Amino acid sequence: MKIALVLEKFTISRGGAERSTYELACALTELGADVTLLAGKINAGGLDDLPFRTRQLDINGMTRTQRWHSLERAITVHVSQNKYDVVHSMAPLFAADVYQPRGGSILHSSSRHIRSYNNPVSAVVKRVTAWLNMGRRARINSERAICQRHDGPLLAALSEYVARQFKTDYNLPDERIRVIRNGVNTNRLRSEQAVSEGAKFRSLYDGKGDLALFLFAAENPRLKGLEWLIRSAQQAAEQAVQQADQPLTTPLRDFRIMVIGSGKFNSYRSLVRQLRLDQRILFMGSTNHIPGLLQMCDAVVLPTYNDACSRMVLEALAVGKPAVTTAFNGAAEFLREGDYGFVIDRCDDVPALTDALLHLCDHNRQQQMCREIEANRLYEKVSMKRHARELLAFYGQ
Repeated sequence: MKIALVLEKFTISRGGAERSTYELACALTELGADVTLLAGKINAGGLDDLPFRTRQLDINGMTRTQRWHSLERAITVHVSQNKYDVVHSMAPLFAADVYQPRGGSILHSSSRHIRSYNNPVSAVVKRVTAWLNMGRRARINSERAICQRHDGPLLAALSEYVARQFKTDYNLPDERIRVIRNGVNTNRLRSEQAVSEGAKFRSLYDGKGDLALFLFAAENPRLKGLEWLIRSAQQAAEQAVQQADQPLTTPLRDFRIMVIGSGKFNSYRSLVRQLRLDQRILFMGSTNHIPGLLQMCDAVVLPTYNDACSRMVLEALAVGKPAVTTAFNGAAEFLREGDYGFVIDRCDDVPALTDALLHLCDHNRQQQMCREIEANRLYEKVSMKRHARELLAFYGQ
């Protein structure tokens, strides 16, 4: 089967949607598909021998809107001149057979982005600037148009959460939607190298073996709810001390939260100092050692405002670790299927998030979750290979 995967930009080092598309292209190729990745800009630095073809399209324009319309035209021309069995696009393009927005509905994502600003003045400013963002408006208009056309592409939603967005935002009928839940490359996460790195990191950060280590990773810490995680950490630390003084209670481990990312963290560092959490919340910067850190940690915590189906939560499950996230994350659908972690209704629900942290500080409870995740072979259910197999079956229909 000859497949074109389309996205606006392809830079593997950026992670997120672009990393997911790379892993998908590799998985489809491994399953025997003939894959060509098409993008307006391609930077595959560090990977000289890709198992699939790439083609950088001729895009021009001074503004994001102009470049977007240039991409629309370029894809239409390319598809008319080259034969593919399926055109699978991550961007809302008329030339696509399958539309798979890896961030969910652009309209919904924009709304949730605005809600992540707690300051009312900032929220109003963001609403105004969002309306003035002509590039985003052009993409939303394209997304609305392809949903309204009866012959528009089918939606391969990464989660039920994403499917609901398109039903609500664009009245997309059920027959145009197929939920094919996201996946990740489990091989690198469960490799011997990752396990070895994890053991080294564990001995470095938990030399006495008496800590609970939690991992938070994000390039946009505000959108992923870091403020609420910090405030919950303060509450959890206070409650753990109070509980330690009570007889006949299960002793809880002290905890550390490792914050990973290269985004703007200065305001969060100030909040940590203000709340005297310097010893419990550690800002680690960016890293290329996520597999080892996942092997090291006890759980992933991601109280996000919006995620179509978070890779970070899937990666935690892939290595047998529980996760904490919100109902605004499609990956929560995996967690709800068993005792695999905690799903809170809102990212700013500090009591619920505090309670989740305290439960994970209970070593017996955390270990029981790990055993259940492994026993139910979640690493297979969250794998990119499973995702690619389901997509190939979908293409065949």
